[in-house]
Amino acid sequence: MDMSSIEMKEIRVPSTLILERRPSFTYTVLKSCATALALAVMSFFILNVSAIAVLAILAAIRHRAVDFSVAYRYFAAPSALGIFVIALIGSLVFFFRERSR
Repeated sequence: MDMSSIEMKEIRVPSTLILERRPSFTYTVLKSCATALALAVMSFFILNVSAIAVLAILAAIRHRAVDFSVAYRYFAAPSALGIFVIALIGSLVFFFRERSR
């Protein structure tokens, strides 16, 4: 049994019918801020847990009590702030390039 293929017809859509609205400037900036904030919050928690684990290992090795708030104050919070700034710049560049296409 030989099945014949269905003949495909070319469909042409006039370019005047393809109207894509560009996202607004405000939407693009808000989308960039939300993306950067989400990345910064996720990285804050990951960095905080990692720093607490390292401090716990150091406390066990040295047999001393360690202030675990050091992980938050001096490592996780400044790192997350830096990641927020870098992610905001990167997402602004990415979303504005996407918007201009």
